[in-house]
Amino acid sequence: MRIPARGPAVGPTALVTLLLAAVTGCSSSGPSEGEGGSKLLTALGSLADDSGTKEVTFLDAARVRKLSKSDTKRFSQVSQPAGPLLNPYQPGLLGQQFKVTRINTAIDTDEAGHWSGSFDASAITESLKSNGYTQSEKDGRKVWAHPGDTGATLQVSEDELSYSTRDADPMAAVDPEEGSSLADDKEFRRAAECLGDVYRADFDPLSSSNPVRLAALGQQASSAAENTEILCFVVEDDAAAGRLESDLRAVVSAESPKFDGTKVTVEKGDQPLVRAVVPDSATQRPGRLIISDVELWMTAAQ
Repeated sequence: MRIPARGPAVGPTALVTLLLAAVTGCSSSGPSEGEGGSKLLTALGSLADDSGTKEVTFLDAARVRKLSKSDTKRFSQVSQPAGPLLNPYQPGLLGQQFKVTRINTAIDTDEAGHWSGSFDASAITESLKSNGYTQSEKDGRKVWAHPGDTGATLQVSEDELSYSTRDADPMAAVDPEEGSSLADDKEFRRAAECLGDVYRADFDPLSSSNPVRLAALGQQASSAAENTEILCFVVEDDAAAGRLESDLRAVVSAESPKFDGTKVTVEKGDQPLVRAVVPDSATQRPGRLIISDVELWMTAAQ
């Protein structure tokens, strides 16, 4: 579901893998929250728009910690950032004492990310040094990189951490030029506005041959017991939106009671959008729509 010029396409199966991995394991040029944006749009402003060829995951980790105080198990599938620096199967660069609870918000792809929070910059830089990293200046910013061009390149401060594993011009991924971030991408902005005030969002650009351009899943919760999952599909035209709407309604009916209470709506126009709002019961784990109950999500990939 991605325009060919945007790069190689990825599918929903890869996004499921990304979320499963999350279970185990510089200032933004985008809009500020004061400009009618949101934490999600602000985070999207931290990544260059060519990151949109990959799955992108946003997490308001501080909010999840508050929601999950009384039921950590229920939120376990959506409570961890998806960045490769937190891969439990690889030695970490951030030091043995690094705690994920220091991260307040995170936006990650499988090769770059930006976190805000409260970090022990001294401990992190000492860990980087012990792993053979050295510091240099690039475009007026101090970055850490391995002399052998292996591993991630990082910028670290007390309240922000950016990283990239790209080989060529790595920090361009997390230091977008004005007007060229994911927040400026029309499809990502459309999907983000559709999701609304979410504590987690997963974006998946699908095959360029599919009339659905971008699929996104967001998590909203007014309390720990009341979670709502929102699917937003940016499609190529009104006809495709109508077909997807019918297909989603058919799945809701056929899979009853799994998706009971789901509301499917369509917004037509220059960038048609199909939205499905799916309520969770208190016993269902947020993230189920791309972990276990995948029928609605997969409908857009057919």
